[in-house]
Amino acid sequence: MRYRVKSGDTLYEIAQRFGTTVQTLIDLNDIQDPDMIEVGQIIIVPDRDIDRDIDRDFDEDFDRDVERRVEVRTKNFDYTVINGLLIVMFTNKDSYAPGENIKVTLVKTNITNSPVKLSYKSGQRIELVAYDSGRRIWTWSANRSFVQSTKVITLEPGQSLVYKEIWSPGAEIDEGVYRIQGWNVAKEISDYRLDVFVRIEE
Repeated sequence: MRYRVKSGDTLYEIAQRFGTTVQTLIDLNDIQDPDMIEVGQIIIVPDRDIDRDIDRDFDEDFDRDVERRVEVRTKNFDYTVINGLLIVMFTNKDSYAPGENIKVTLVKTNITNSPVKLSYKSGQRIELVAYDSGRRIWTWSANRSFVQSTKVITLEPGQSLVYKEIWSPGAEIDEGVYRIQGWNVAKEISDYRLDVFVRIEE
């Protein structure tokens, strides 16, 4: 869910209020200086009670299905809650100059009180794909090598794993809006995709 910073708030107080940690808030919001948050700033916080209403003032789309999945889409931010994990993807901004690197962050956080196990077929943990009007134009894993061995990773309650990657579209990419889709490739959650939209323009 999203929280609007009020006068006198600190990251520590916000973390205590929502039953999380300062480091989790830093990771989810890509905060560079935890001592410099501003009144009115929007902070993403793990929502431990996904049955309650999310603040509709910030939501552009809202859906809850039988898998207890919560999904909210905005321009350069998307998240879902599945199998006890809050999975967030965002870019550092929503508009880029031609040739400018696009920084993509994907975070998964265990928001339950129990360990969550994730099974992987190889050393690959995530996948990112960029689309131009439905046509795939970039795949993060292309031309990358991964260790070919199965592994089970355990996320303890409150633990987050953060993946930061860069798409370098190049100056030859036309101006327009592009969709970046990302997901965690663990067997238990690989069907759940996140989408963010970025604009490339002069």
